[in-house]
Amino acid sequence: MASSLPVFADEVSPSGRFFDRKGEGWYWYHDPKEKVQIEPKSTPKAAPKPAPEPKDEPFSVEWLRKNMPILMDRAINDPTKENVEAYLYAQRVAMDKSQRYAEMTQKVVAADPFLDENNRVPLATYAKPFFLRKADEGKEEALKHLSTVAGIWVFFDSKCEFCRPQANTAVEMAKRYGIHTKFISMDGKGLPNIQTFVKNEGHAQTLGLTITPTTVLIVPPNSYYIVSQGMMAQDQLADRILLAAESNNLLPSDLAAKVRAYDRGVLTNNDTKSGATDDPKDWVKTLKDRLKGRY
Repeated sequence: MASSLPVFADEVSPSGRFFDRKGEGWYWYHDPKEKVQIEPKSTPKAAPKPAPEPKDEPFSVEWLRKNMPILMDRAINDPTKENVEAYLYAQRVAMDKSQRYAEMTQKVVAADPFLDENNRVPLATYAKPFFLRKADEGKEEALKHLSTVAGIWVFFDSKCEFCRPQANTAVEMAKRYGIHTKFISMDGKGLPNIQTFVKNEGHAQTLGLTITPTTVLIVPPNSYYIVSQGMMAQDQLADRILLAAESNNLLPSDLAAKVRAYDRGVLTNNDTKSGATDDPKDWVKTLKDRLKGRY
């Protein structure tokens, strides 16, 4: 006897038999009105357009930096009245800006002693000799102090043509500043102007010396600093000795300051690090505070 239950084509298994779909249980029937809801595909949003770069203000430094080469090339490639005139007027603007900056610089420097280089090292012809004389006096005072705590060794070779004049320089410095000086012969022989000397007995090898003449600053009991290798004038040799002494803290602070005459009012790395901020008002004030008392 045929079943009275309705049969729908889309609910019948390919074989048409109910028993082929028994795994669905008694609730195998689906309402044909039910339809699968298909969500519409989302349309990808267009990427936002980047904001346009702000244009440089006409005739600003940025504008001139970018456009003057273009204007110049255009004027050279096509020297019409308009092209040449455009470049020359842009150049005029740049020169006038530079003049206004220079004029304001003079006003600011004149009103601020920390920015006036004349306060560090005199620029006027009549004042410069006084500054240099004071610097020389400081060097002489420092060298005389060194004679109480250090001495110099001069290494020479009897066959060295530069050793004789260098020996004379060392003798003159010893007389002038009272620095104890010892001459050491590399080949065991003396010089016409140097009869009192000692033979090298490993001194040069210990110091790693390779050429003559060589001058070494000796600080008892066992410190040494190579000052020069080769011939030097007296003022050069004095400066080298002072540089070695200062670098190794052999000078009192007051004498070291006199030797460093050109360092007057110079900012140190610590000054600039501690004053580094993003606000110009803040770091200008900080640097001014650091410079107080250094002039």
